[in-house]
Amino acid sequence: MGKKGKGKGNKLAKMSEEERARYLQMRADMEEETRRRKMQLIALYMKNKLKREDAFCRLNMAKINQEWRSILRQVKIQDLRREIVDVAQFFKEALKRKNQVIQRLIGDINTTEDMYANLQQSHMENIDRIIGIHSSRIQFFWRIYEDDKQAVLREWKQDACIFKELQAEKQQQLECVFYQLEDSSDRAVKDNHESFLDRVEDLKSDMQLELENITGRGEGKLEALWQEYQSVLAGYGKHIEGFYSEYVDLKQHDEESAQQISQQHYEIEHLIEELSNLRLLAEEQQIKQQAQLKQRQSIKQALTERLRELRTCVDKELETEHKLFKQMTVESYEAIETLKRHLTKVETLSQLSRICAKMETQREKLFLLPQLSREIIEIRELKTPEEDAVSDPLKEEVAALPQMETFWRRVNNVSVDVACLKQQKRNLEADNARLKAELQEYLINLNISNGSNSHIHDYLSKRPKSMSVDRVTQLRLQPKQVKSAMATAGGRRPLPRPAGSYVPSCEAGISNTIRSRNLVRGRPQLAKIDVTKHF
Repeated sequence: MGKKGKGKGNKLAKMSEEERARYLQMRADMEEETRRRKMQLIALYMKNKLKREDAFCRLNMAKINQEWRSILRQVKIQDLRREIVDVAQFFKEALKRKNQVIQRLIGDINTTEDMYANLQQSHMENIDRIIGIHSSRIQFFWRIYEDDKQAVLREWKQDACIFKELQAEKQQQLECVFYQLEDSSDRAVKDNHESFLDRVEDLKSDMQLELENITGRGEGKLEALWQEYQSVLAGYGKHIEGFYSEYVDLKQHDEESAQQISQQHYEIEHLIEELSNLRLLAEEQQIKQQAQLKQRQSIKQALTERLRELRTCVDKELETEHKLFKQMTVESYEAIETLKRHLTKVETLSQLSRICAKMETQREKLFLLPQLSREIIEIRELKTPEEDAVSDPLKEEVAALPQMETFWRRVNNVSVDVACLKQQKRNLEADNARLKAELQEYLINLNISNGSNSHIHDYLSKRPKSMSVDRVTQLRLQPKQVKSAMATAGGRRPLPRPAGSYVPSCEAGISNTIRSRNLVRGRPQLAKIDVTKHF
């Protein structure tokens, strides 16, 4: 041991300050790595142990629960058996009581049936006796009824004979009275008719005499009146002979004046009608003039409004045109600026295309030769010297098309090359990431495999075979990270190696210099354990 310490001291004494620092740093890194591996193994062991203990706890709890449930089942079965016995005994007693009640009820029914039969027999005897009594009484009353009936019939027959005899006598008397009354009435009618005829004859003779007297007196009076009328008429004619001519003249004048009055009335009515028509015409003309005046006023107002609207529209259009003119000037300026920018871009593109054309190979130049279309060839064939003197912008643009086609071919080729390079870059990045992950996994597996886990397997072999045992088959990195549980001397992390320092190949597997960024910072990734259950 002393020699070893002396050799180590001599070794450190022979080193320079920089080498001694690197050596100490390497030793510290190795110790830290060993401590880290031990902590990982301890954590893994404790994790597996906790899993097994949890499995045993679950199994024991399941067994305890099963045993407890079996005990509870037995207790429940015993309780149910006792309950069944009690229920059976209670049922037997209840059945016995029910049978006793049934027997008692059957005896009561038999006694009641005997009593019912006795009562029914006595009742039937009473009914027979009552029926006999009633039948004897009915026969007695029937005999009395028959005797009364015969007596009544005999009396009725006697009374009928008496009434028939009386009817015959009375009918004979009535016939005699009827004949006598009829004879007396006929004689009275004849006497009355004869007296009536005598009175009628007397009245006729009296009336005829009076009528003759009245007609004689009337004829005398009528003759006297007619003579008086003739005398009066003759005197009146003599009296009016002087006035008749005047009457005729006045009558003619009256007729003429009446005719004139009627004509004047007709003319007045005609004039009144004309006056009313003129008034109506005047009113109609006035109404028409008022309507025309209103219409002209409305037209004037509409025209003034239209003039105002036209003025406002003209002002608005002038304002909009002024704004459009301003906008056109601004946009034209912007268009000129954009065209200038496009022109500069085109110039730069043409320069770049010329520069790229210098770097193209002969094969690319042959590949980029323009293929003239049929229309361009026809235009070039139809071109004449006179047309050469006159410049046509359309033909100039058509002539410039092949150059643009070459330019776009170059652009497309460059775009394809860029896409291929991007795809190649993505593939290389994916390969790089995959290689990094594989290298990191390999290093972690290598670090874990350097430890000894034989005691864990011995501990696992002592468990019963009926239990499932979790065995570690593979370690995978999880994205979740935790802080390192390893403590360094003095509570500080060891200083990293210089960027250009030399690391031996034997120490490359356990050095922090070639580890990932997370391991260098003290935040190692936990390992995911894939377990398989063996029964």
